[in-house]
Amino acid sequence: MSEAFDTQNDIFAQAVAFVNQTQQPIFLTGKAGTGKTTFLKFIRKHSYKKMAITAPTGVAAMNAGGTTLHALFWLPFGVFVEDHPLQWEDRDQFIYNKHRLFSTIKLTKQRRAILQELELLVIDEVSMVRADTLDAIDVILKSVRRDMRPFGGVQVLFIGDLYQLPPVVQDREWQVLKDYYSSVFFFDAKVFKQQPPILIELQKIYRQQDDAFISVLNGIRNNETTAEDLEKLNAHYQPDFVAPQGEQYITLTSHNRLADQINQEKLMSLETKMHQIKSIIKDDFQQSIFPADDTLSLREGAQVMFIKNDTGEDRRYFNGKIGTVKEINLPKHQIIVSFPNGEEDVVVKRETWENIRYSYNKGDDKIEEQVLGTFSQFPLRLAWAITIHKSQGLTFDKAIIDAGTSFAAGQVYVALSRLTGLEGLVLRSKISSFAIRTDHQVVNFMKQIAAKDELDDILQKSRQNYLGQILLHSFRWHGLRDELEKLLEEVQGKKMEQKEEAVACLQGILSELKTQEQVANKFMTQLHGLLSKREEIDYDLICERSKAAVNWFLPAFEQKCLLALEEHLEAWKVKKRTKKYSTQLKSLLLDFKRKFEQLKHSLTIAEALTKSSNELGEELLTWTKPKDDIPAEAESDKEKDTKTISLEMFQDGMEIAEIAEKRNMVVGTVYGHLINFMGTELEATDLMSEKELEQIVTVIHKNPEATTLELKTMLGATIDYPAIRIAQKHVELADGKA
Repeated sequence: MSEAFDTQNDIFAQAVAFVNQTQQPIFLTGKAGTGKTTFLKFIRKHSYKKMAITAPTGVAAMNAGGTTLHALFWLPFGVFVEDHPLQWEDRDQFIYNKHRLFSTIKLTKQRRAILQELELLVIDEVSMVRADTLDAIDVILKSVRRDMRPFGGVQVLFIGDLYQLPPVVQDREWQVLKDYYSSVFFFDAKVFKQQPPILIELQKIYRQQDDAFISVLNGIRNNETTAEDLEKLNAHYQPDFVAPQGEQYITLTSHNRLADQINQEKLMSLETKMHQIKSIIKDDFQQSIFPADDTLSLREGAQVMFIKNDTGEDRRYFNGKIGTVKEINLPKHQIIVSFPNGEEDVVVKRETWENIRYSYNKGDDKIEEQVLGTFSQFPLRLAWAITIHKSQGLTFDKAIIDAGTSFAAGQVYVALSRLTGLEGLVLRSKISSFAIRTDHQVVNFMKQIAAKDELDDILQKSRQNYLGQILLHSFRWHGLRDELEKLLEEVQGKKMEQKEEAVACLQGILSELKTQEQVANKFMTQLHGLLSKREEIDYDLICERSKAAVNWFLPAFEQKCLLALEEHLEAWKVKKRTKKYSTQLKSLLLDFKRKFEQLKHSLTIAEALTKSSNELGEELLTWTKPKDDIPAEAESDKEKDTKTISLEMFQDGMEIAEIAEKRNMVVGTVYGHLINFMGTELEATDLMSEKELEQIVTVIHKNPEATTLELKTMLGATIDYPAIRIAQKHVELADGKA
């Protein structure tokens, strides 16, 4: 299936509307081959919401184009039980309650900003996510966002197929969790029960066209496999099968060891030259998330599989397509792959995968992907065999399934559903009825899927609820108040010329802001009451009241808050030694301007609420959120970018030596990057001890004309050059020279 919108797929379109036009949590599921991956790619390109795409494992996250849940939320590895009564002897073990979770995770300023601004959290391959992991994420989001709604008010899009691979839980972990959870599946999380998502099942099958095979797969999914179904499957039992010459079968096994053994034996049986092709790794890319072989061992004649979709216009190969290596030409950086059915040969070049993390760009009000490192390799792997686990998401025409008795839950279905039809199936071992039973909890949960007509009604109500929530959010003042109070507290505690004047101005704006907040809170109470009526909601009245409120707030906020802050910033921009303060005022002013635009946009929201169902749906497709015409100071030059990356890694808790190693830099370069942010993001004592700083500053003051080299000679071998440069910058800032 292409990544374009399938206009004939009504459920696909309905699911897109739920994501983009509501705040409703959604579980998007579907049989293998129904386009779940395509849906995720479509949302990534066509949703205006500030989103983060996550998955439970590094490889799954790489395939989804996102990051792991543990990386985004800094989750520890272990079990989470919010109110577990930890004993002293449990402190160094694997159990985390709420208190221990927050004492372990590192919620830096940047990480908090991402979670506070997040609007849409996508969790791919959710079948492998445990219930306690979901509850830990819920607790973190509620705390950071100060919002006690499920997931702190963030919309969550779960994507996956519960009939495929289940969560991994060790026996000792389950011994703890079983007292709190009825199963480890994500749908048994406490937060899931607080606000169950809408279940939407994609039903149009793009992988299989064989009706008899589809019927067998459906029977396995629903625990309704008949003796006739088993007979159809086991008719393909051929324990001594050898693939005919020229026919490309792949063996699906239950263990890595078996797959590797088959691939190596087949590769060594070829008489052509062996090539060891190394990957090209730049910057930060951990081995645990390598999407391809670090060293790809190939010979001409090897059976290989593509592990990535063709990104070119012709789309000549896809993830899982099997071919034969015809030619290896490393001087030209290409491998030619041929196919047995007469298709044209494909010239394969290296592909590049990116290790990303998310960052919040306040200037553009966007959650952005930041590339930490890249991995380049030919998108091929040996394909005489592969594990069932690694085959998830792939499509094969012909496969030998060799799982023996080592079936884990969901493995039979995953293995069988990789095939396009029964005619390409060969079984090394027979499949028993015991091996294909689906977990009854999964079957019961999946019975909740709503009919399309029912979803249409829910969609209309969810659209209006979403607009109502946006409207309510327009009149929330606490975010601005918090930011202003933080700045005021910082100014009061620092040494600064004309501090009293700055404090008086900020206190005046804060007083006005609090007055407006009291009025806003009264209006929100009224608005919430109007939106919460169980009987028919009077949207015309809501529109009328909202317009009246906006017409009162706009001039009051503009004159007494926004313009007052602008004038204060203009007055202080020209003063000496106020660079950091001016930067803070600019950042705060950006928040004030956005609030002003949000208030104006709420008029559009209020009017939209009065539209009919069809009109509202059309209107939501043409507008998204307030147009942001607020100019931001861009940091576009490459040098600034690399400095910012070092800063964020440092703020995420990494040691300077570790940053240098990850970024393939010398330690002095990283120190140079961080020194650039002294006076704004960092203080000298963030980079060195206060005692060492005082020692160096004393020497600098006694020898104001001394060079760095001369200072090093005076201070001796125990003080290094980065420490001296930090102290010099500290003195410059204190003297107003920086």
